[in-house]
Amino acid sequence: MPTYRVLVNGKFDHPDAETRARLLAGLAHHQAIGFTEDGLLTYSAHLGAFTFRITLRGEEERDVLDEAELKVMELLDAKGYPYRDVAGKATCMDDIKIRRR
Repeated sequence: MPTYRVLVNGKFDHPDAETRARLLAGLAHHQAIGFTEDGLLTYSAHLGAFTFRITLRGEEERDVLDEAELKVMELLDAKGYPYRDVAGKATCMDDIKIRRR
């Protein structure tokens, strides 16, 4: 089964003052970059946009994209963070060719 790295982008949808405070309180934890099997949510202090990076295995790219988008929406819903414009891009790691010098 192919391995995909999925990058899901979205925007916070006008969080209220309490939600903004919670997002800013967790900012240090959400500035790491990388792909993990559980997914990694990142955003800046601007609180305009967010990125979710995840590594998934699956047969079809569309299924993997749907799964990643669903995971980030479930995460944001569970924390009570409003969001919009969620869209992902997947890269099949099995298709990447590494040039050696």
